[in-house]
Amino acid sequence: MVLFPRILAAFLIALWVYAPAQGRSEEEREGGIIGTGIVGTITHLGSIHVNGLHIQVDDMMPISGSVEPMSAGDLEPGHTVAIVAERVDDGWHARHIRQVFPLVGQVTDFGDGELAVLGTRVTVGETLPDLLVGDWVAVSGLWQEKAVRASRIERLTGTEYQARISGTYLSSDQNGALVIGSSLISGISPQHLQSGDLVRVYGEPGPSGIEATRLETGLFDETVGIIQVQGYYSAPQPDGLYTVLGSGLVAYTERPEMIDQNDSVIRCGQTGRLIDSGVADQDGNDARDLQAELGC
Repeated sequence: MVLFPRILAAFLIALWVYAPAQGRSEEEREGGIIGTGIVGTITHLGSIHVNGLHIQVDDMMPISGSVEPMSAGDLEPGHTVAIVAERVDDGWHARHIRQVFPLVGQVTDFGDGELAVLGTRVTVGETLPDLLVGDWVAVSGLWQEKAVRASRIERLTGTEYQARISGTYLSSDQNGALVIGSSLISGISPQHLQSGDLVRVYGEPGPSGIEATRLETGLFDETVGIIQVQGYYSAPQPDGLYTVLGSGLVAYTERPEMIDQNDSVIRCGQTGRLIDSGVADQDGNDARDLQAELGC
């Protein structure tokens, strides 16, 4: 009688197939196949350091979102980036890098340690770059309240560029118009934006904003697991919603006075929500270890 050996063989085959599949799903949950998102400012090179993490990069890797075509070897301190990374041999390796510009447009005004681009104030520290009104600039940095704290400003040669804004949508103005920072977005009336969404807008520049021809949401072109972000908190909305500006990650508070908007923070998030240490939507100690390694 051969029934029992056949059943045993079928069981062993099923077990052999299931084990690798289970391993793959665990690897995906832990940030192996599904990458980890890292969003912040490059502090120094070799390969690159972002938010205190040393991330190995291939210098020939093409960078998405750049104004001019560039590769990872062209990145400089002060550039703001959104990286999809994975841990390999206990180190971080980038597999995709997007250059993030809060603003790309023409300079419309100067002030004391600041300038205006697309209707939004840009603080630049003690020394203003050598710029003129009308110059095109690409601004790297972090949003704070309705302004951008620039970490790097690059003057663009020529004028054949699309204006850009990358920032957080929180609410419309009194006329129902879309506003990001202090920049008015016209030309497009999106129907499904939610408060806290990260929005990337492209179009024609104006003194108070941008005439949009294209609007996209999110920082990443692929699914990521845990996201580590650097930035400043927004002021809480009437319903208690707040975000790390420029991240697309939100949370709610019943104590809005406790949300400090003056100092930058490093936070983790997942599936559009800010999360506290050790509470990622992943099972096991590996998820907690990953958050600990990310410092959030």
